Amino acid sequence: MIRTTSILLCSFLSATQASAAPCEIFEHMNFSGPSIAVERNQSLPRLGALNDRVSSIKVGSQCLVVAFADEEYRGGTTTFGPGEYPTLPEGWDDQISSLHCNCR
Repeated sequence: MIRTTSILLCSFLSATQASAAPCEIFEHMNFSGPSIAVERNQSLPRLGALNDRVSSIKVGSQCLVVAFADEEYRGGTTTFGPGEYPTLPEGWDDQISSLHCNCR
């Protein structure tokens, strides 16, 4: 019984930590569809399957997401402060190609 409880607790903690990335991008509005968890101070010069397909973003406290319209941190840029963005501002839906997740 103790061993089963320990295994379940470890599984729960791992799942909680896995989804607790400070920055996360999603293919669809309202945080649905495929997503990429972005770690603290991680930069993604290319978004792979989510290139020009990001429609919602979550940004942890004390973090900022700096998003770029083109790969390799080029093109237009915008910044998302801490919070949840179930939809993106006009001109940014399905336009993000690279980003930085900057945290203190």
